[in-house]
Amino acid sequence: MSIGGAVVKVHCLPFREYFSVDNIKSTLRGFVYEYETPKIVTIHSISIALMCRLIQLLILIYGIAYLMIHKKGYQETDTSIISSITLKVKGIGYNQTSDNHTLVIDGADYIVPPQENNALFLMTNFIRTDQEHKTCSESIYEKYTICYSDADCERNKNSQQANGKWTGRCLGNRNSSIKGRCELEGWCPVENDVDIPNPIRDALNFTIFVKNFIEFPRFKVIRKNIQFDANYLKTCKYDPIEHKICPILRVGTLLDIVEQDPEEQNRMLKLGGVIRVKIDWNCNLDKPLNFCLPEYSFKRLDAAYNESKFSYG
Repeated sequence: MSIGGAVVKVHCLPFREYFSVDNIKSTLRGFVYEYETPKIVTIHSISIALMCRLIQLLILIYGIAYLMIHKKGYQETDTSIISSITLKVKGIGYNQTSDNHTLVIDGADYIVPPQENNALFLMTNFIRTDQEHKTCSESIYEKYTICYSDADCERNKNSQQANGKWTGRCLGNRNSSIKGRCELEGWCPVENDVDIPNPIRDALNFTIFVKNFIEFPRFKVIRKNIQFDANYLKTCKYDPIEHKICPILRVGTLLDIVEQDPEEQNRMLKLGGVIRVKIDWNCNLDKPLNFCLPEYSFKRLDAAYNESKFSYG
């Protein structure tokens, strides 16, 4: 082979010679009888020795301080926690009726429905309408109920927005120039959900008692959030600073935590809202079980009324 005037000769070992008996014996002999050992050199240098010891110390500190102590690398974690929650509400509320009577409301009235799965529906406002089954005029607040003759009511007789079954009669009109209202058969009078009343008085003082039981099955440890004597539970109310492990939650305190605007708080009481109550158990079982305590956190899940007016409650 000639490259730029130079002659290069390439010698290739024939395939037969590469796998010859002598070559195979030599390879096996070297594999069995020959071994290699690393060569250790001792260097008398203070700077190199100090740098080596410093690197070893840093690795040791990282392994012990960070991985073992800070990250708890030696611990096992149980994420298959078994938990159950029960809720109990107490409090007495009252409202003034239209005929100037006092309406007293207790837990049987404002817990609707009585049982829910990991949730609680607490009624803080309601519209009371004393109704009976008969015929009456449709709502005066809806435009689709306006009529000038019976023909208008017959035309919209099967309206899905109706509050009852329309009879086809137009009530209240004497001639074609005066507006009337279509007649319905159903529960009368029709509920007025335009003029919303004020919230139940003392609703802010309703209390929610949370009972939470958890089990770490991997470590056979069972805990509950009421590790206190009866006298403490009789007097405590949850407070994020003074009583942050008390399981009795006051409605007014929850509103103060999730919503700081007083007007928005009143809208939540009047129109409804959704609040999440989260209980965190982050326990280090290396320590005594007395340190395994719950942490409560609260957050409003629905949009504020001053931001979104699409739906209430």
